[in-house]
Amino acid sequence: MTTSLSVLCLITCASVTFLVGPKVNAAVVRQYTCDSYFQSWCQLHNATVHMDTDVQASVFPRVRQLGFIYGSIGNFSHTFNNQLFKAGVLRVFARGTRITNLTMPNTIEQLYLRDNGLQAIDIEPRTRYTLRYLRLQMNKLRTIARFEHLTQLLELNLCDNLIEDIALDTFATMPNLRQLILCGNHIKTFGSSTAVVLLPSLTHLDLGGNFLTKLPLERWQLPQLINLSVRDNLLTVLDSGLLVRRFPLLRILDASANALDCHSYHQALQTFVNRSVVHLIDRRMCSVDDAIVLDVEEMRRINGITPDDRTAIMEVRHLKERIFLQQRTIQQQRMEIEQLRANLTTLMEQFDLVAGPARAVDPF
Repeated sequence: MTTSLSVLCLITCASVTFLVGPKVNAAVVRQYTCDSYFQSWCQLHNATVHMDTDVQASVFPRVRQLGFIYGSIGNFSHTFNNQLFKAGVLRVFARGTRITNLTMPNTIEQLYLRDNGLQAIDIEPRTRYTLRYLRLQMNKLRTIARFEHLTQLLELNLCDNLIEDIALDTFATMPNLRQLILCGNHIKTFGSSTAVVLLPSLTHLDLGGNFLTKLPLERWQLPQLINLSVRDNLLTVLDSGLLVRRFPLLRILDASANALDCHSYHQALQTFVNRSVVHLIDRRMCSVDDAIVLDVEEMRRINGITPDDRTAIMEVRHLKERIFLQQRTIQQQRMEIEQLRANLTTLMEQFDLVAGPARAVDPF
């Protein structure tokens, strides 16, 4: 009974009103909730910071992990970063907070800014950044200029932005990068450079939902790549032989929702099945799938069907098509399982990064 009361008091007493300035109307941070017993994230609700004078008047909770829920932060500036540094904050997330400009902090290890309307990021070339996890999905970024100076990154998520062109050389300065998520953008090309890009630690690459018409596989040197997604692009040709040679550890490939030609499709089936690669590929442009329907004469010989028995031929064909659809469903389920395993591994790694007895729960 005593334990239950203590926990209840901790939750209730943690929600307080945090006012700055002589008047209630001048509050910069209206309310914050810190529950270090269950979660080590301290969440600030409806924070309103428009000027550096507002930031200088603010006193943030002294916690390692600080979150902003809704509200508005006009400029995530140097002054703002200094206040976070003084409070000892190492991990920051913001969700639904209007942040249009971000000055990249050099003392933060993890920065999660999801769905904040972010449009511009200022990165100082001469600054040494310690950032390891950066998630900027569901914003309005059009460029990743100077991202090459974030050399300590382990994970970079830029999904669902407005990026049209990305130079692969940008990531060549990130030797420890393991996950690169670029899905849901408007990417058409990977720059004009022809140099080979080496990412020695990359295991997961997601390029789904873009406007790619070809993959510069000859430029990618990704010896540790396990999971590759190029789903929902404009690809018509896929050299599966070159793919497995460039990525010898590849185990998962999602190339669905592309209009691959029949040659690429049949080559992919043969290559990936022989190498036990979990794959998902549509056969949109192939009128007849040789892997499903046997040659008519061969089918007659095997099954003893006479030339006039058209009904039996169609039944066999339909049966083989049903088997193919079942196999495709199984492949898709296997891919989903592998993806869940990869996500679980990432969450466990982040779980282990949290210092102290109170382990962090990812707010996303």
